[in-house]
Amino acid sequence: MWFSSFARTGLLLALALAPIGVARLIAQADGSIRWSFTTGDFVLSSPAMAPDGTLYFGSRDKRIYAIKPGPTQATTSLKWSFLTGDWVDSSPAVGPDGTIYVGSWDGKLYALRDDGTRATKLWEYATGSFIVSSPAVGADGTIYVGAGDSNLHAIQPGGTVKWTFPAGDWVDSSPVVGPDETIYFGSWDGSVYAVDANGVQKWKVTTEGGIVGAPALAADGTVYVASRDRKVYAITSSGVVLWTFQAGDTIEASPVLAADGTIYAGTSGTTEGRMYAIFPDGTERWRFPRAGQAALQPILSTAAVRADGLIVFGSSNNAVIALRPDGTEAWRTAVGDWVDSSPLVAPDGSLYVGSYDRKLYALASASEPLLTDWPQFKRDVTRTGRQLLGPRPGAPGRLANLSVRSVAGQGGETLIVGLLTAGAGQRQLLVRGVGPTLGQPPFNVPGVVADPLLRMFGGNGALLAENDDWSASADTALIAAATTQVGAFPLPNPSKDAALLRTVDVPGGYTHHLAGAPSGTGVALVEAYDTGGATGGRLTNVSARSRVGVGGDVLITGFVITGGPLTVLIRGVGPTLESSFGVTGVLADPQLRLFRGTLALADNNDWTVSTHAPALAATAQAVGAFPLQAGGKDPALLVTLPPGAYTAQVSGVGSTTGVALVEVYAVP
Repeated sequence: MWFSSFARTGLLLALALAPIGVARLIAQADGSIRWSFTTGDFVLSSPAMAPDGTLYFGSRDKRIYAIKPGPTQATTSLKWSFLTGDWVDSSPAVGPDGTIYVGSWDGKLYALRDDGTRATKLWEYATGSFIVSSPAVGADGTIYVGAGDSNLHAIQPGGTVKWTFPAGDWVDSSPVVGPDETIYFGSWDGSVYAVDANGVQKWKVTTEGGIVGAPALAADGTVYVASRDRKVYAITSSGVVLWTFQAGDTIEASPVLAADGTIYAGTSGTTEGRMYAIFPDGTERWRFPRAGQAALQPILSTAAVRADGLIVFGSSNNAVIALRPDGTEAWRTAVGDWVDSSPLVAPDGSLYVGSYDRKLYALASASEPLLTDWPQFKRDVTRTGRQLLGPRPGAPGRLANLSVRSVAGQGGETLIVGLLTAGAGQRQLLVRGVGPTLGQPPFNVPGVVADPLLRMFGGNGALLAENDDWSASADTALIAAATTQVGAFPLPNPSKDAALLRTVDVPGGYTHHLAGAPSGTGVALVEAYDTGGATGGRLTNVSARSRVGVGGDVLITGFVITGGPLTVLIRGVGPTLESSFGVTGVLADPQLRLFRGTLALADNNDWTVSTHAPALAATAQAVGAFPLQAGGKDPALLVTLPPGAYTAQVSGVGSTTGVALVEVYAVP
């Protein structure tokens, strides 16, 4: 069934010429107020954003709101509000299918569908006590939420209980989910718990105070959690405390992580409100305000780190405050009352945050969201609380479709796409080289290659098959049937697009060269679909080398995961091509970004600037990939993803250009 839902990666790639994500709003001074939306009571809930830009948040007027934001007050509108039975302090989570999950003080978790002008309640789940905790969503769709009945609740996507896990006191802490589906959460009993996907405790670490905030998960597996005992704890994924950091007062907000691994946490006690920056080894980097300076009022807002490094948080000083990475104040924006809500750094050029003055505020933001380890509350704009960076050994998923879109030229600029298969037996592959159809509606991609020529080579370099015009092939009917089977968009008949249907031996390596016939150049799409064969065979890798331009000429690869979650290693190689293989004119500083549809999931600039750089190197060796240059500028991501269609983009930092290689490996 996944083919029918997700196999249209070619469509996603063809549309990738449009700006990725939500359109950025008009420029204003950083931190200035764009607009505000008034509710009927305090707004403690932290907003979440759907891929289409809709904002969801709760209020103590018992309602959940859906807002369509615009650049001004006049262009911002209410889509709908949904009435619950009590206060809504819980922050919504937006699932991959668009379902909105949010808790209420009435003790119920609600699952809502946004129907544009109204919310449809899909189901409600009663915990028996109040819900302050914000839900998390696992890779299999399980929803996790804590409640005042002192339990962590695991709920099936259909709204029925999967299991409950008892803590020793209220669970106001919002659970988070690791790449291996371990669930981490805290309780007022002073403990942080690690529970597996079946509800079995893996470990717990007991602190000397209640834990109210959500843990933060680093890509290397480290769990960071703050306690009302005035300490921040760093704990390994196996439950060993690495270090504790002593702050000046209680901490109820959640820690967050900068791209370089710095941990930020604010204190919320009556004696001081300070934002602490902590080095990854547990030593203090700085505090704001500095020691000896007057403290702020309590900070209950979890900070958000932007891509430019600014740290933004709310305070009980009736203000939203932004700090530079060195701990100096960048700006401060006054609002009408306390700000306990956690800011959302959105891709549309705004910051969104609620206040006790009953309003949700939109502030101008000069930077995009950071997409590294754990930069804001519940990690990303959808607030699902799942860490996708890191491996899940033995994940059951597989690659069903691999695609690459780039510029196809002649000679050294021929678009070259490599495929690897693993297992045993034979598999049938449908491989397409699309040019003219990309230039036609609904894609309308400009500058496509007019007459693509597709050649398939074996691992020994022997030519196995070639095609110029698929509609002139002896296999036209079989290709059309296979296209329908896998759910790919149809090619016109006749057309100049190329396609091959070939049964290949497993394991094996195959390369596909796409060039313009006879001498054309332009944007092209190469797709490979696994259409069936021996059950032990599977696609394991796609790689493509091409010249990377700007705009629509960046290098894009797409892949579809079916059958369950899968760990993949994604790399964008530039400098190592030159240092290890002698390739000239390489992309000197590649940037790698991963998307699901228009939602940006993760990015990396330099692979060594990552908390799990050793895992990246070890995984590359395990899958047979060549090593990246030590200390180099090549980016890489190691991610565990649920079934679906994904795209990875390689572009040049600062709009630079050059030759680059993109690789996607399935990690066993």
